[in-house]
Amino acid sequence: MNDPLTLDALQRSDLSLAAPFSLQATGLDSMVCEEIYRHLPGRRLVFRTHWGGAHVLVKLFFRRKDFARERSGLKAMEDAGVPCPGEVWSLKDSTGKRGDFLATAFLENAISLRQVYASRPLEAMLTLLSDAVAMIGRLHRAGVMQADIHLDNFLCRDGVLFMIDGGGIQPLKKPLHNLAMFFAQMVPEYDQLMPQVIQAYGAGAPKPEQLQPLIARMREKRIRHYLAKTIRDCTQFQRLKVRSAFVVMARQRVTDRLLQVITQPEVAVGQATFLKRGNTATVMKLAGDSGSWVLKRYNIKDVWHGLGRALRRSRAWISWQNAHRLELLGIATPRPLAMRENRAGLFCQGAYLVTEWSSGESLQAWLLRHGPAGIPDWLDREVSRLFAIMWLGRVSHGDMKATNLIVCGEQLQLIDLDALRRHRCKWFFKAAYGKDLQRFMDNWQGKTWQHFEQLLRPYAGQCGIKLINKKV
Repeated sequence: MNDPLTLDALQRSDLSLAAPFSLQATGLDSMVCEEIYRHLPGRRLVFRTHWGGAHVLVKLFFRRKDFARERSGLKAMEDAGVPCPGEVWSLKDSTGKRGDFLATAFLENAISLRQVYASRPLEAMLTLLSDAVAMIGRLHRAGVMQADIHLDNFLCRDGVLFMIDGGGIQPLKKPLHNLAMFFAQMVPEYDQLMPQVIQAYGAGAPKPEQLQPLIARMREKRIRHYLAKTIRDCTQFQRLKVRSAFVVMARQRVTDRLLQVITQPEVAVGQATFLKRGNTATVMKLAGDSGSWVLKRYNIKDVWHGLGRALRRSRAWISWQNAHRLELLGIATPRPLAMRENRAGLFCQGAYLVTEWSSGESLQAWLLRHGPAGIPDWLDREVSRLFAIMWLGRVSHGDMKATNLIVCGEQLQLIDLDALRRHRCKWFFKAAYGKDLQRFMDNWQGKTWQHFEQLLRPYAGQCGIKLINKKV
């Protein structure tokens, strides 16, 4: 291991800082950072280390106000009767200019509520969500709230839930909004559990009909906040400095191969297999690190087309953000890996999008092989779920042809996202949603059309249309 890092060096470090490393601080024996959990350069470093024969979680704060907020927040949680990791030791820098340490108990073998949520079916979440809502209720009755209320701030160990992040504890404001933001962390289909788990809030529990509209608003607020992060340098995303281009990548997926593709896209084009050659878009398949990727190049047809798109966001940019929107809504789509816009000043001059390759086949091809009698229950659930979430998320796709729906195992993936749109106006949304339903139905005929018409009739009723069989 290299020489110990000083607090000054840690404060200057960027997101490339990696464990393990040792560090030194006045009044503190040398310790080894074994794993980094959170790093906000120049502000905070959260890591695991050994202390007194056991693991502890250490938070190193480079701003005194953050240290004070964390300690007072932990105390507020304890006073409210909310299970949380207790303080083990703390060390304040006497100068107040370098860094303050706060060590808390390390919850061995604990996993975040987000990890549980991602791995368990909806019905299995009822108890844990009730426990989380009960904690929120206790905080609210104590006059405080977890302002940064997301699923990673709840840890589960042996079926027991703990709340972490004392720095997010603030005086109570708008308790309904705070509670709605908790439910907004999950995809819309989890809203059906809300009427059951809200009872765990205790005294002052709101009525479900009060909370439901707020959940939709808070979910959209959360999505917009996340989409803003997808185009800047942060924990989840990496923005590259490339001459005459805007480039952003999913940080956890950054590899030498992906860097090569996105920094030299035309070289990658020469190595790719062409799937579609269009005037405005070229779609290719190429080798990735451990599988295949899709490289989509958005072309400029001519001078007039270039002028029309010069000051607008590219279709790659739109597809990049729409893919992340769908992910937050729980709609499957090939994972976006990187996006590039070629630029001359403020003017866009073509763009590229790299996504994972979907190994499935189009819904149209899949149904041709299986026939109308072979439509399984899981496919009905997937189609119904897709249109249900689109309705709840006020999202329209814009081109719901069967080749834009990919059957992958027992999952339906949605592709070609550059026309996908989230609508603020309810009237315009209903019209666009109705067009999506009808365009989906236009793919079919005979018994297949009748089958899907019966399945989707309730959704057509929601937007006030009647599905028409145009192939009769």
